[in-house]
Amino acid sequence: MDLFCYAFKNNKGELESPFLEYLEKYAIEKTDSEEKKRKKVKKIMNIKAHLEYLFTNNGKYDLPPIVQKYKNREIGILKIKESDKLIRIAFFTKIDKQIIFLNAFDKPKLYEKGKKQKVDKMIEKILDQVENFKLNFLKDKLYIPLNI
Repeated sequence: MDLFCYAFKNNKGELESPFLEYLEKYAIEKTDSEEKKRKKVKKIMNIKAHLEYLFTNNGKYDLPPIVQKYKNREIGILKIKESDKLIRIAFFTKIDKQIIFLNAFDKPKLYEKGKKQKVDKMIEKILDQVENFKLNFLKDKLYIPLNI
């Protein structure tokens, strides 16, 4: 099984990957304190462990409670708890040979009163975008290989 990140060409003709762009927030900066560096490494290792779990299970969509198929879509959602938010990684599996990571986003862990509907709409909008990423991947075959 191979791991790929969906990519597209930007206006400059360069490849961009929404999933890899999401992970950039965990990059170690020169200005980061030792504590901040430690936290970033811990978070990225947690994400890596979840990706490895998905990989060892051949990208199956139904591995509760960590992975689920999202509401009648051919898209899996990998769910990772992280302090005050939940990380969601959207992917799809192509004929049990490839896992393609489409995007990742943060979901609030606890909804504030009256915000559940707003968050649900945000997630639905992201998943519509992810569905388009999937269609573009199948059409254009642009990707970046991922090694874990």
